[in-house]
Amino acid sequence: MHPYRVALLVTSLALVCLPTAARAPRHHPAKKPTFVAKVRPASHADQLYSSRALRRARTILQLRLLELRKQHLDRVRQIIERRLPVDTLFDDPPQ
Repeated sequence: MHPYRVALLVTSLALVCLPTAARAPRHHPAKKPTFVAKVRPASHADQLYSSRALRRARTILQLRLLELRKQHLDRVRQIIERRLPVDTLFDDPPQ
């Protein structure tokens, strides 16, 4: 017999005889944790400097900067379209 046919026969027999090798592994449910972490009540200072509060403050500041940038770009567009005089470019933006 040709070596290629022998290898093909062995591979075919292995696939037929070992059906567990072709199956996907079974899903095992996650085990419940054996301990419960104790959470202490947060003080005012902890809440003020918590990662959530800092992230919220950073997001608010980023949004405000984007709003100011958009206002400035709108003023520049109006100046380019000659709706506003050029001198208003260097004035404080209206609130």
